[in-house]
Amino acid sequence: MTEGQQGVVTEPAENLAEQLSDLLAQQVTCARQGNMARLERLGGDVEGVIARMTAGQTPCLGMTESRRAQLNRQYDELVLTLRAEQADVQGKLKQLRQVKRVVGACNHKKRRP
Repeated sequence: MTEGQQGVVTEPAENLAEQLSDLLAQQVTCARQGNMARLERLGGDVEGVIARMTAGQTPCLGMTESRRAQLNRQYDELVLTLRAEQADVQGKLKQLRQVKRVVGACNHKKRRP
């Protein structure tokens, strides 16, 4: 950590970028495994790292262009993984609704005298 302007202690951007990269990778893994509770908890950790990254006057100063590109790729991968998971869940909900209709129709027929 270094002391920035106005006496604020800041962490080197590359260290924060590494932490963010690790957290994004963990989120992608959680999304693929369907572990949404852990993914959400990790989201809080991501917010904390981003808050620390943006606390300084020039938050991305010291972060390499290749690191920025890597973080963008990881973020894009997370978004795509979550969209795929969302589509899968929507498909399963559609199937459940169809089953519910069929069961409801069967129950209604049984009740008729």
